[in-house]
Amino acid sequence: MNPSLDARSPTTSRLAPVRRSYDRIVAWLDAQTAFRRRIPIRARIALFGAAVVAVTVVIFGVLVYLVVENSLVSQQDGTLSRGGDRNWSILQFGPHYVPGRNPFGQTDLRTSSEPFYEVFDSQGTALGSSAYLDGIYPQFSFGVFDSVPADHGVFKTIHATNGPQVHAYLRAWNRPDFGIRGYLLYGQSISSIESQLRSLRLFLIAGGFLSLFGAGLASWLVAGRALRPLDEMATTAEDIGRTQDLSRRLPDSGTNDEVGRLQHSFNQMLRQLEDAYQRLRSALIAQRRFVADASHELRTPLTTIRGNIGLLLKREDITSEDRVAALNDIAGESERMSRMVQDLLTLARADAGYHLEKAPVDLRPIVQDVSRQAQTLQPTRRIDLLDGVPATVEGNADAIKQLLWILIDNAFKHTHEDGHIEVRLLRNGESAALTVSDDGPGIPAGDLERIFERFYQSDTARSGEGTGLGLAIARWIAREHGGRVYAANNPSGGAAFTVELPVEKVLANS
Repeated sequence: MNPSLDARSPTTSRLAPVRRSYDRIVAWLDAQTAFRRRIPIRARIALFGAAVVAVTVVIFGVLVYLVVENSLVSQQDGTLSRGGDRNWSILQFGPHYVPGRNPFGQTDLRTSSEPFYEVFDSQGTALGSSAYLDGIYPQFSFGVFDSVPADHGVFKTIHATNGPQVHAYLRAWNRPDFGIRGYLLYGQSISSIESQLRSLRLFLIAGGFLSLFGAGLASWLVAGRALRPLDEMATTAEDIGRTQDLSRRLPDSGTNDEVGRLQHSFNQMLRQLEDAYQRLRSALIAQRRFVADASHELRTPLTTIRGNIGLLLKREDITSEDRVAALNDIAGESERMSRMVQDLLTLARADAGYHLEKAPVDLRPIVQDVSRQAQTLQPTRRIDLLDGVPATVEGNADAIKQLLWILIDNAFKHTHEDGHIEVRLLRNGESAALTVSDDGPGIPAGDLERIFERFYQSDTARSGEGTGLGLAIARWIAREHGGRVYAANNPSGGAAFTVELPVEKVLANS
């Protein structure tokens, strides 16, 4: 057994108080966390506001109480000092004092709070008083006259025997001419001050409770009003989660405070979520259609290939001409599938965020080379090249060449054997316009935009043997270069596809 882990070891004994303190702190923090989880935020705000008001009221009440108490005591000291000095002057300089004679009348010290005087000799024996207590002069301990100076009076709070507490002004007097001396006590029961302070305490306590209640109620109402938009946001979020309706919005409060900004941010977030949801929904729909169209397009060549292979395998009496025709069909459909797969790969890269590498490219040599090669491939068709001034763009030469081939190949598919195709390169301000026109049947007005969708082919005379992916690739290439491609019908007949690409700024301004 490890002695360092023994509960009876000195180290463990010394660490025990630290661990207990740590456990208490952890328990207190857990209790605070549980409290915050149980109490709603509105109640917490109300409690916090009430607590702040309570602390403020307590501090204010204590200060007021101390100020009033000090003022009453100071006022009483002034009254007693003036009355005591007046009576001291009578004793010190007046006629001979006759014990027991009381020219001012007597008051009951137990029931009255009026100032009174009492004269004592040097031994502390009462010689006369303006007050009585239970039928006799008020009795005080002789020790109250200790440390009373001879030249001025002092204040003391003393207790009468079997009587109330008295705040008194004590002063020594001396009549050498009569051979007597003693002490003067001029005092007042503190019951009046205690009564006033008691009333003040009741007032402060009652006012404190009322203030606390009012602060709690006001904090509750204000917190409820301030948190109402948050509650609406929570309700809206719950409804949206339940109904999937992202078009809902919070009403604009018209304020620019924290809650107003939160409402604006919440609505902005809803708009972004709705846009993202719509884009995702459109993407899913397009993906489903894309998969369906791809399956449909691939099924036709696969069916053709399987049919011809089956023919070659099952028929032994097939003629050489039929065998060659079947092999040609297989080769053609295989080539078509290869092109389709390559086009699908290009579009998949585009959807994945693939971007072309770009460098300054002059469009004029590309247009000349592609037009020359196209004329060689299709000698029966006439291709006219109307190239203008050189136009340099920031782009990818291979991609631009592919785009031009897509447009020319599209024109080949939709013109007759002796058709006419025109390729034109022009400068239009800060952009270069590349147009491929044909004299085919044209494009229906409703399909001018849809022909750029994947696998879409018009059901009119322009339908050919393509996969329906070329124009979608052409649009992606144009957008990758910061331009656009669009289709239109020529007034004299046929279709025209135009690609607009931004020219390099330095060369554009030259």
